[in-house]
Amino acid sequence: MGRNFIEKRIINAGIELCERRIEMKGTPITADDLKDIEVKTFSPVLQGFYCLVGLAFAVFGIWVQIETRSMVQSILPVLFGVGNIAFALHGRPRKVREMEKELDLMDLTAEIVRRFVDKMQPSGKV
Repeated sequence: MGRNFIEKRIINAGIELCERRIEMKGTPITADDLKDIEVKTFSPVLQGFYCLVGLAFAVFGIWVQIETRSMVQSILPVLFGVGNIAFALHGRPRKVREMEKELDLMDLTAEIVRRFVDKMQPSGKV
């Protein structure tokens, strides 16, 4: 399980939810609980690309400022670059409910519970 980055992020968020529920003496998670989790939908490669492009625009804007001493010409590339980096780091989060057609929530829930149980058991015992 966990074939792509979105499923891996859902599994990690589900394990964190399980930990919070156990601390609050709650019940195990269900597929309906997964629907309210928000995960980032940008792949790490796409995030890196957006950061690189944003950095290039910011550096270009700084270079323009140094060469022309004109804030009017340099502020737009710098702002665009910083915005690009912020957009990449934010990662366009979406609720799992919106991606439900692409994912099998029952399998994801079973995988989350299995990994959570494996994590909670002592590593010396099989």
